Amino acid sequence: MMNDAQGHDPQGADRGPDFRSGFVGLAGVPNVGKSTLVNALIGQKVSIVSRSAQTTRHRVCGILTDKSMQAVLVDVPGILDARDDFNSGLVRCAAQGLLDCDLILHLRSTDTLKLEDESRAIEILKSFGRPIFEIWTKVDLKKGPRPEEMPRPDLAYAGRLRVSARTGRGLSELTGAIGEALPRGPLLYPEDDLSDRDLRFLCAEIVREKVFRLMRQEIPYGVATWVEDWKEPQHEGGKLVIRMTIQTDREAHKRMIVGSKGTTLRRIGSEARTEIEGLVGQDVFLELWVRVKAGWRKSPTELERLGLNTPD
Repeated sequence: MMNDAQGHDPQGADRGPDFRSGFVGLAGVPNVGKSTLVNALIGQKVSIVSRSAQTTRHRVCGILTDKSMQAVLVDVPGILDARDDFNSGLVRCAAQGLLDCDLILHLRSTDTLKLEDESRAIEILKSFGRPIFEIWTKVDLKKGPRPEEMPRPDLAYAGRLRVSARTGRGLSELTGAIGEALPRGPLLYPEDDLSDRDLRFLCAEIVREKVFRLMRQEIPYGVATWVEDWKEPQHEGGKLVIRMTIQTDREAHKRMIVGSKGTTLRRIGSEARTEIEGLVGQDVFLELWVRVKAGWRKSPTELERLGLNTPD
């Protein structure tokens, strides 16, 4: 299940004096592979992924539990030098999400990385005073320089590892290193939980991911999604009814999302419904509505409603 742990008293929370638990933050520039790594470590998708920068907009936790430890993997937006309110909100969300972590993984990748792109992330990481592991991602890629040929930031790393979420290389070593670095403590979440986010949030994210995958590069930045209505089946054999809004900031983008005679929107809905049914474990009737809200990324009211507050 995907539950919110607030208010939970995890059954069997006391696992003995050697059990370890804590929060592990994943930090780095956009498109470095944070969400992909979280999903690979958990073994199930709890955070959406795409090739578009800033796919992650909220703090999302994946929960990795085994016999010796429970690591709450905190996936936050990519950290960059923000130039508008929307991206400033994402960077603030990232910094706040990492604030209380016991360990931070600084993800780096030779296929996208320039040291100047990391300047804001490095500045934030220096301020925390937490142990930091340098994690090189996408090491299965053949092109580009090797990690040892890349410039090194002025950070005192507690460890360095290389991983590939696609092939699984280095994941067991990373899990072991995380377990050794975490403090001793009890379960923080029920042992069967995989995420701190509820089903409505995850379903809205699935729809947003499908928009990202099917649309042109410029559209995803102006898209937000949320659940308007959620109705459980009224009788045996009935369907879960979900009505959801896709918001974009341009009329032209709405027409592209809808497509000729609604073909693109139906494809988005069909792909999302299939994945949502696997997530919730029942048949789903998914209804999507596209609305235009010009300038929503610059609206404090809209950003606050979507959890992307920008005030200091």
